[in-house]
Amino acid sequence: MSTRSHCRLPFRSRLLRFASAAVLLAAGPRASSAADPEAHVNRLLASAEEHLGRRTIETRRIAIAELERATELAPRRADIQLSLARAYYQAGFLKQSRQRYARAVSLAPNQPDARMGLGHAWRRDWLKYLEKRSLDLAVEHYTACAKLDSTRVDAWLLASALQIERGDLPAAREAADRALGADRTRAEAALAAASTRWRQGEVAAADSLFRLAIGRLRRSVRNRLEDIAPLATELDTVRYRSLDPAHRAEFVRRFWREHDPDLASPENEAQLEYWARVAQAYFLFYDPARREWDERGEVYVRYGPPKAAEYNPIGMALYGYQSGGNVRFPLNVLVWSYPELGMTVVMNDRMLTERYELPLSMDRDMDPLPDADSLKLRDVVATHGLRGVFPTLPPRTEPLEVRSQVALFEAESGGARLFAGVSAPGAPSDSVAAEFVVVDSAYREIARVKRTLGPSACEPGELRAADFDAALAPGTYMVGLSVRNGARRGASRERFTLDPPDGSLAMSDLVVTCGLPPAPQGPVRLDPNPSGRVSPGEPLVAYFEVYHLARGTEGQARFEYETAVRSAARDRRMWIQRWLSPRREGESLGVTRQDVVLGTVRRQYLSVPVQDLPEGRYRLDVTVRDVLTGEERRRSAEFTKQAAAR
Repeated sequence: MSTRSHCRLPFRSRLLRFASAAVLLAAGPRASSAADPEAHVNRLLASAEEHLGRRTIETRRIAIAELERATELAPRRADIQLSLARAYYQAGFLKQSRQRYARAVSLAPNQPDARMGLGHAWRRDWLKYLEKRSLDLAVEHYTACAKLDSTRVDAWLLASALQIERGDLPAAREAADRALGADRTRAEAALAAASTRWRQGEVAAADSLFRLAIGRLRRSVRNRLEDIAPLATELDTVRYRSLDPAHRAEFVRRFWREHDPDLASPENEAQLEYWARVAQAYFLFYDPARREWDERGEVYVRYGPPKAAEYNPIGMALYGYQSGGNVRFPLNVLVWSYPELGMTVVMNDRMLTERYELPLSMDRDMDPLPDADSLKLRDVVATHGLRGVFPTLPPRTEPLEVRSQVALFEAESGGARLFAGVSAPGAPSDSVAAEFVVVDSAYREIARVKRTLGPSACEPGELRAADFDAALAPGTYMVGLSVRNGARRGASRERFTLDPPDGSLAMSDLVVTCGLPPAPQGPVRLDPNPSGRVSPGEPLVAYFEVYHLARGTEGQARFEYETAVRSAARDRRMWIQRWLSPRREGESLGVTRQDVVLGTVRRQYLSVPVQDLPEGRYRLDVTVRDVLTGEERRRSAEFTKQAAAR
């Protein structure tokens, strides 16, 4: 037998010695606990807290074992139940955590920490499984915590955010206001108050509170509200990052002004909606440790809450493949549906940590984008690349049908005159106000006029109308028109470019008006007809101007105009039917007229007898020709022939 063999004890002897040591170790604490059980429980609790503070998986396991032992020794101590519930929550054992929190509540009904913990546990359960009962219980326990201790601002804030998800805006506002009342210096309280006011349609109050909150928030959160990266294209992002801080602020200002649904209002409705979405995403999905949110937050701030959400839907593959495609791994799947945008968003929790990301793909971009055709059917504003979509009206605002028309005319000074007409439904007793604003290419305001709408010359009993004008130099502009009738509101905006005159033949825009003026002599004043509706039995009346006509030897100019009327309705017949039998409505209404002009400018009204046209949408084309030079210009305008009353 070798020396090494002599030095080693037989396996059975070593096993007996190990067992004896284990018995002694186990007996020591138990003997100690028998002598002073309370001190032993406190030692276990202190040791567990120390292990939890190290924040490793192994020390968390040790802490849980110590706390489980402590609850066996002192089953009626609520503080130990709370510590064990927190440890379970950190480890992701949500069911065990809820059970321990519930036990703590039963032992200490007036303990707000236990209620807060239950709120956290049920909120996390709802975020994962999307069950309404979990949402309701989270709200119940957050509210109970805040009522037990009204200084618990976080409880009020989370209750407010979850009430928004439940659709109970009055309760959400009450909770936000309670948070603000508990601590008016807390920026998140002002943020929640602003979010609830915006959702209830209080635009001015929301704007004020948002700006107050943004100025107070810590930088990591404030960046989320100020950052336009989720809404911007890659090109915009590259441009933004290449700028210094001062120019970045200007870039952001222009970005939001460009996408402002109502240029005439003092607030930017799209930006307020974005801030409200960011606030909600912050309260729901923000990870303070990472200082960021996952893909749920990114999608939420771009498109708002989904109409429907599913967790691991039936038929969805719940596994992914590692690189190479040979090894599968489990994952959870979250599907958000936006039917109004023609979009479905699929997100994967690949690490099973409740952190969602977009699916991986080597052959296509997985970034969610709405369907462009679906957006055309909705009254929305979309950012570049459709990376963000916002409603044009604030929440709880009744839409008002606003029709506008914008036309450009040359001014005698060499610049241009902008004509804008607006109309909206309104009875003679209604007080309807319109505001007109023009911004330049840098989105700086250069003109603003406010006016009360009067009876429309077209339909005085049903429509209110007004017209505006502004002198402009060559450049690119955007004109905005906003109309309000009590709680109803509507707006329109239009971009256009005004080129400098070059001396060649030019033609103004073609404007559909409400009949011929009673006295065409003197300055021309147009009665706007933004809707382009032509009543039964009435002719179509339009106006245009021609500039820079050539003069002949006698100092006179000669011009000719030709009209054509065509259907503007989409022909949904098969192509062969359209080819064999093209639509002929309005073809007989085309005329050609020639006249002598004293000077180089012609101002022309024309009347087209459309009384015999069937109801529908049509387009009037007008071609003008300088007879002496042969130059031509063409403009078009659409109108609607209304049906006769039955």
